[in-house]
Amino acid sequence: MARKRWLVLAAALASCGGPDALSMSAVDDGVDDVETVQGELTATSRAATWLPLQEGNRWVFSSATGTRTVSLSNVGNGMALLTGLFSQPTWVGAASPSSTTLLLWNGAAWVPFVRFGYARTAWRFGDERCTAFVARRSATGLDFSTPAGDFTDTRSIAFEPVADSTARCTPPAFTELTFVPRVGLAAFTTGRGERFVLASASVDGMQLPTSAITARVTLDAERYTSRPNTLRCVTQPCPDNSETAEAKLRFEVRNTSSAAQSFRFTSDCHFDVEVLTAGGRVVASIAERRTCRFAASTLVLQPGEAKVYEAELELEDSNSLQLDGDFTLRAWLSSSSSAMGAPVSASVPLQVRVVSP
Repeated sequence: MARKRWLVLAAALASCGGPDALSMSAVDDGVDDVETVQGELTATSRAATWLPLQEGNRWVFSSATGTRTVSLSNVGNGMALLTGLFSQPTWVGAASPSSTTLLLWNGAAWVPFVRFGYARTAWRFGDERCTAFVARRSATGLDFSTPAGDFTDTRSIAFEPVADSTARCTPPAFTELTFVPRVGLAAFTTGRGERFVLASASVDGMQLPTSAITARVTLDAERYTSRPNTLRCVTQPCPDNSETAEAKLRFEVRNTSSAAQSFRFTSDCHFDVEVLTAGGRVVASIAERRTCRFAASTLVLQPGEAKVYEAELELEDSNSLQLDGDFTLRAWLSSSSSAMGAPVSASVPLQVRVVSP
């Protein structure tokens, strides 16, 4: 259904000339716009810098009362379906990669939504009752702290409703938007005065907040060799001269932040190790070969402090069959609670070969 809707919209855009056919007249020519040089705006104001248009980009916001998620989908030809900011999914886009204006499809035409290069000049957004606003830059380059990270180079856009004494309008979706370059939307204020700030994001493969904990796992060899059983059974118990390789690993967890980080555990086994195939199937695990004693404990890492765990893992599966091939070894903290919100883990390639003598 989404693909069909995309094709219908693309046809509609082609029929009306697409985003680049839009007339870009502003409320005021803004000769005092500090970022305007002979009618051209600087490259640092490109719309794609302030709202990266890539499939799957996602921003999660929090407020005093709840959370909101804004995401992009159906990205292509400089357009994307924006969900979570307006009451309904809305198409946004740019006329070209160098365009400094983020456009919005209002159902009939592309209209200027956010003009990132206009430092002082105002522009009109919307034309109908209850949807018309005068937009302008309200702040530039302010320090801005959010649960997702601390930012300095910000741009905020305020949207002031055009007064109409004869209309009774519901509060608008937002009255101010704050953007961070290469991150996207970092905060917004709703028409009811509720302030949402960025809690986490996935933008062009970048995850926010960045981890305060780094993890690394190393092995004692680049390649391991096992030898199969060459004896044929004629009596029981069956003799076995096989040699199964054993990997010795070192798992280091380090606090790279400026604050102490703590992890709570429900047993004395603080970390786990597993071996996965290229398809992600677990073929071996240290959890199958050890006994953990239930006991609540806490690991606290001070800034710069590291904790090292060591283990040995026999390279065979749960059926005692020797592993043979290319795998991935993954180690992670088995914490029941941490400030990171996700397991602290690290992976390393693992190569095992079964070689006959």
